[in-house]
Amino acid sequence: MTNKHVLIAGADGVVGRSAVKAFGDAGWQITTLGRGAKGPGPGAHVSADLLDPESLARQTAALKGVTHLYYAALKPNPDPGVEADQNAAMLENLVAALRKADASLERLMFIQGGKVYGAQLGVYKTPAREDDSRHFPPNLYFRQEDFARSLEGEGLKWTALRPDIVIGHSLGSAMNLGNLIGLYGALCRETKTAMQFPGPEAAYRNVLVNVTGADVLGESSLWAAETEADGAFNVTNGDVFRWSHVWPKIAEWFGLEVGEPQPISLDERLRALQPVWNRLAKHQGLAEADASRIAQGGFGDFIFHVQTDAIFDVTKARIAGFTGMIRRSDDILLAHLDDMRARKLIP
Repeated sequence: MTNKHVLIAGADGVVGRSAVKAFGDAGWQITTLGRGAKGPGPGAHVSADLLDPESLARQTAALKGVTHLYYAALKPNPDPGVEADQNAAMLENLVAALRKADASLERLMFIQGGKVYGAQLGVYKTPAREDDSRHFPPNLYFRQEDFARSLEGEGLKWTALRPDIVIGHSLGSAMNLGNLIGLYGALCRETKTAMQFPGPEAAYRNVLVNVTGADVLGESSLWAAETEADGAFNVTNGDVFRWSHVWPKIAEWFGLEVGEPQPISLDERLRALQPVWNRLAKHQGLAEADASRIAQGGFGDFIFHVQTDAIFDVTKARIAGFTGMIRRSDDILLAHLDDMRARKLIP
């Protein structure tokens, strides 16, 4: 596979890291791209700002050999119009830079997510299928997909992968649910409280949800590239669950009682408990004394308060030949907590 060269944009995040591992393990040549001076892997790294075409133009030599673009960069914004404009420009600038570098680009791969179905609005048609009608725009993912479709006439193939709530390692992310559960559980134990589900009863007992392990997403990324899978594909662990089935196992992992669901604002509580975390991190020799670098409560305040089913139909990817969606999400979540402990992110 030495003739295949993938450029991974947004490689520092949980999604990008999963791709770095999957493509690296398979022997692909990898170049990462981000604003930082270094990438997450041992390979080549391009430092550039995707909103600054001139910074990309200075990287012509590094971009010339790229055959596949894996795009996992994201610039969130509370205004959906601004978010759509900025993220569309970022992808379009990068593709333009690859063209100017005369890269032999064969496939554009990009990450979407529940927002493509309207998950950010709190309710959407479920189980969500890839051919469901769009919600009322704007939406950054609509813009990126329409751009990809516009390139089909020029021979450029594209794949959109649609994971839901990726569970994996990253720091400084506003949307890391696995880390947030680990942080919350550690603080429950430190403050000697039960690990109560921080949302309403209906969200805890009634709602069906699914998540995507980072390894599963990485496997799907490699599968899509090597089998030349065209179009959009939902990707999850393959199961669905209710929080009431999984939460007691998480509490048991921490050695805590479950208690009853109790809606709170994790964003408010975690900021108030930062001094507690500082003392715990110092006493236990943890790797990160800033709790907000591990996880941010706002994402949980949304996820744990959703009171309608939020699940994807993954039949399309299975029919197309992806066999990796055979995981139990409780196993994925507990393994993530083990990983957090091994990285000394939680005691």
